[in-house]
Amino acid sequence: MIQNVLSIADKNFLKVNMFSGANSIQHCFYENDVECFVVYKSNELVGIVTERELIRAHPNRIIADVMSDRYICVKGSTYIWKTLDIFNKNEDLEIILVEEKNVIVGFITKMILKIELGKHIDLLTEFYKSDYIFYNAYRFIQENRNISIIFMDLDNFGFINKKYGHIKGDKILKSVASILKKNIIVSDSICFCRYAGDEFAILTSYSSSENKVLAEQLISSIKKSIFPDKILVSVSIGIAEYKAKNLHEETDILNCIDKLINAASLASTRAKNISSHLFIADGIDNICFNER
Repeated sequence: MIQNVLSIADKNFLKVNMFSGANSIQHCFYENDVECFVVYKSNELVGIVTERELIRAHPNRIIADVMSDRYICVKGSTYIWKTLDIFNKNEDLEIILVEEKNVIVGFITKMILKIELGKHIDLLTEFYKSDYIFYNAYRFIQENRNISIIFMDLDNFGFINKKYGHIKGDKILKSVASILKKNIIVSDSICFCRYAGDEFAILTSYSSSENKVLAEQLISSIKKSIFPDKILVSVSIGIAEYKAKNLHEETDILNCIDKLINAASLASTRAKNISSHLFIADGIDNICFNER
């Protein structure tokens, strides 16, 4: 399941009245380590106050004079990757407030998000892990796009690890990751991750022919590359495609993504027995059964 913002939201905030004195919440900030004050006029949310505002605030001012409107409210079910998109598109944004049933229950800062997303980065390759692909596939399907998974699996990698050792194996994985970076420019139409072990997944909204060209390019680039100790390295690639349908329910979309990735993974296994090392799965249009 893709992680949502409620699971990482900081709950250490205070609700304050806009006519309260700045001096009172300055004391709370310094003595009680409260980083966010949510400002209300009666029951209406009207602003926020953070360290940025408090440092510059004259203690004789009221909250209404120093509060900021640099915030956005999202539901607790919002995925953490969506909040990354929000921060990237709103450079002046200070805080994202998290609400449940129209009640503010926490907040997210850029630093909180950065620390959390760091857990989703593979330390060896510096690629995002599989959660990143799941979120973007979810987003593509919500946008009613055709999507494809290009699933890449190194051939005989277990044998390479046993014969040359895991240190050499890690160097090969880093080299393969470097080749991926050189061949793929991340955009709104394509992204990739280290899926697991010696497996990499690429998500695209490309046409079938474009996916095939990219896969063949990757197979060729890796085959021609020189790896440590001149170890011969090859990959097998499976492609599974999904034609856009009107899926709306979260469980339907996630179920569809699971099946799509599984089909691409199985296709990469079949590709190992083909001279081209590329297999494109058939019949993926029928992998989802609960269209609304």
